[in-house]
Amino acid sequence: MTHFPLRHDGVSLDAHALAVGLSVLCAVLALILVVRPAVVVLAAGVVAATVPAVAHAYGGSFSDAALPRAVDLALAPDWLATSAAIAAALLALVALVVRVAAPAPGSRWSPWPPAEPHHAAD
Repeated sequence: MTHFPLRHDGVSLDAHALAVGLSVLCAVLALILVVRPAVVVLAAGVVAATVPAVAHAYGGSFSDAALPRAVDLALAPDWLATSAAIAAALLALVALVVRVAAPAPGSRWSPWPPAEPHHAAD
C-alpha cells in the first residue's frame, strides 16, 4: 500500500491508473492470502511485489516507460516504498517455497497402520 498514489503530479492518466491498479492488486492478493494461501496466489504475490521493486531499481534507465513514472507517485518516500516492495517480494517467495515444499495437511502417509483399539477381556 506504500505505492498508492495520492497526488497526480502532472503524469498521464494511464500512469496514474497503473499505480492505482497495482496497489489494488496487491491489496486484493493480500486479502486472498489471508483466506486461502494457494500456490497460484503466492506466485502472483511474488510477481506483484517484485514489479514495483524492479521499477524503483531500474526506473532511471527507462524514464519514458509508464511503470517507473507510476511508482514515483507513491504515497511513501522512495526508500520506504522500495524497501516495502522488496520485503513483500521476499516474504511471498519464502511463503511460496514453504508451501510447495511442505505436503498438504492430511495427505501425509503414515509409516504404520493405525492402532487397533484395545478391547477389555470378557
